[in-house]
Amino acid sequence: MSRTSAFGSVLIIFLVAFFFPVRNRNGAASAQSSKGSPYLFVWAGGEDRKNSDFLAVIDARRESNSYGQVITTVSVNESGTMPHHTEYEFPKNGILFANGWAGNRTFIFDLANPTSPRIKRSFGSLGGYSFPHSFVRLPNGHVLATFQGRGSAYAPPGALLELNEEGLVVRSSSAADPAVDSSLIWPYSLAVVPQADRVVMSSFVMGLPDWASFPPGSWSKSQIESGDTQHIQIWSLSELKLLATIPLPPSPDSKHEQNPAEPRILPDGSVYVSTFNCGLYHLHDLARPKPTAHFVFAFPGGDLNTTPCGVPVVVGKFWVQTVAALPGLIALDISNPEHPIEVSRLTLDSRFQHPHWIAADRRASRLVVTGSMQSWLLVVNLDERSGSLSIDEGFREKSQKVPGLNFEHIQLPRGESVMIFPHGALFGPN
Repeated sequence: MSRTSAFGSVLIIFLVAFFFPVRNRNGAASAQSSKGSPYLFVWAGGEDRKNSDFLAVIDARRESNSYGQVITTVSVNESGTMPHHTEYEFPKNGILFANGWAGNRTFIFDLANPTSPRIKRSFGSLGGYSFPHSFVRLPNGHVLATFQGRGSAYAPPGALLELNEEGLVVRSSSAADPAVDSSLIWPYSLAVVPQADRVVMSSFVMGLPDWASFPPGSWSKSQIESGDTQHIQIWSLSELKLLATIPLPPSPDSKHEQNPAEPRILPDGSVYVSTFNCGLYHLHDLARPKPTAHFVFAFPGGDLNTTPCGVPVVVGKFWVQTVAALPGLIALDISNPEHPIEVSRLTLDSRFQHPHWIAADRRASRLVVTGSMQSWLLVVNLDERSGSLSIDEGFREKSQKVPGLNFEHIQLPRGESVMIFPHGALFGPN
């Protein structure tokens, strides 16, 4: 996964509504529980960057004859923004934040009526900061967002911003730390831990794709590509104040600590931080101003450009990790967070390379998985007793023997053939 290309997973999903066939719902699908979130939302754009980026709503009811069929789409009326991350969980108020990474655009979707989604508004740079990446809900319903750049440029150190549902700034705080070189601080993702009054934030240089224009004042491509990050930050949630910038300690092979990726809260209230170099670190003393991070696990792979580890998800006592080296997923039993145990792995075949995004259906034991710069989308079942992983065979095209949805090439009315990729996806309402 290169910084300038591997995160460029985008698709124009509105085409699917017109060109994707309805799927057959027999066999494995009927054997699954019908209890689950009724919809799957997919944030989308296209490789040609000529047509408008879209959010698609897909039927996620296992008992439905149209299981997996696109119900509707909503256009953002902008193209080539590079749809990237949405919120990881469906928001209770139905107001979803999603970033168009390369365009420095964030779109707010109103999904209160999921089958009639609409754009609430969009924004670019806010409060003196730019290029927001990840969004997490706060107890008050606001969104806490990581912004990687300052001003309107793509340059560190970035900040944390609290936004209301209109996308207006409530408060902000720079991620700059006088004790640390600012070139190492690129706010990437975050976990909010209200009971400990803490926010754990990772630092990673997303970069911009080769085709994107760098705003004035941005770092050069060579600067962006010049080094790896290794730091996480600990913040006070109530004060939105930076407490500490901590380098992840060396792993046994001195590589898994590089490029911190995704913090997640564990069932006991502690936090894991994954890295794109396939390491896993545990933070358990969050009440301290400067907690310690312990290396606890290494997944296969770990080369940032070829075999990175992507987005994880916590479901019950299991940590499920996307692992490009398999390619596939690995489930860990995290009952003892200091000693996680691998209990299952799902290896995908060559048609499903480079798994990257994952999100859970909190009303059913299933996950949605998409790839990095890949055209496929899969639904995966998780046994919450054993941690066993299996592909939902019922989520597929009618005429295909391969499960999942494949948006490999969609023929446009004017004769063009466009590659399209799913990226941010989540089930809802929960």
